[in-house]
Amino acid sequence: MTMNPELLFIDIDGTLFDHEKDAIPESAKEAILSAKSKGHKIFLSTGRPYADIDKEILDFPLDGMIVSCGAVVYVENKPIYCKTYPQEELINLIQFMIDNNIGFSLDGIRKNYLSEEAFHCLSGLMFKNNEDSELSRAMMAKNNCFPFEDMKEEDLKEVVKISIFTKNKESCEKLFQRIPESLVGFMYKNNHLDLYNGEISIKGITKATGLKQITNYLNIPIEDTIAIGDSLNDLDILQEAGLSICMGNGADECKKIADFVTKDISDDGLAYALKHFNLAD
Repeated sequence: MTMNPELLFIDIDGTLFDHEKDAIPESAKEAILSAKSKGHKIFLSTGRPYADIDKEILDFPLDGMIVSCGAVVYVENKPIYCKTYPQEELINLIQFMIDNNIGFSLDGIRKNYLSEEAFHCLSGLMFKNNEDSELSRAMMAKNNCFPFEDMKEEDLKEVVKISIFTKNKESCEKLFQRIPESLVGFMYKNNHLDLYNGEISIKGITKATGLKQITNYLNIPIEDTIAIGDSLNDLDILQEAGLSICMGNGADECKKIADFVTKDISDDGLAYALKHFNLAD
């Protein structure tokens, strides 16, 4: 099957970046460069905040990116959209998480702020493979993650997403029961550690809305887009894109709605998908 979309939206963790090998597969690098040389536009689509995107990834010939699950959107290096947290709701959630020893990260436009409890929960993840790392990797960036205690009032105004890390399921469930209507969240059990991960984001803001921001800005029809991902926060963009591709290592929910399921990331799945649709040589 031959496809000729103009925009490719590529997830990072579990799609582009292989956490078991702690590297981007060489096949993926070559395929992306090949797709770019054939005239396709390359966009990242990630739950990570911008501050946690590795330089190696930013050095790709990118045409833009969707970060923090759609809260901030770039075309080239220009931010075209940004949605930050409502302050009252944010402060109330922070206080509840502190009172109930729930580890959290406040993902900002430029910096991430990590609570002490989150550091305790995540210390082992730096040394263990973790297929659920999309919700945790952002916390471990040495140069862009700062202690919550160092956060200033003006930094609160730049928060776009909360990531949750806790071993206390009951407290986490109580937190999610308190989420106001303006926000939305989900949590799940980490398969490798006795740890619960979650995200709380602004309602109505997803990777799919980021895709729409970009297609509207560039005046390109959605039909000319491809989304490639693997995790639950990819569901919306997989449903929205003209063509959806799920990684072989992806969540079952993503596989069910994807137009095509490629090979695992460990088996050069990204490159296989791009070549399958003649997007790369």
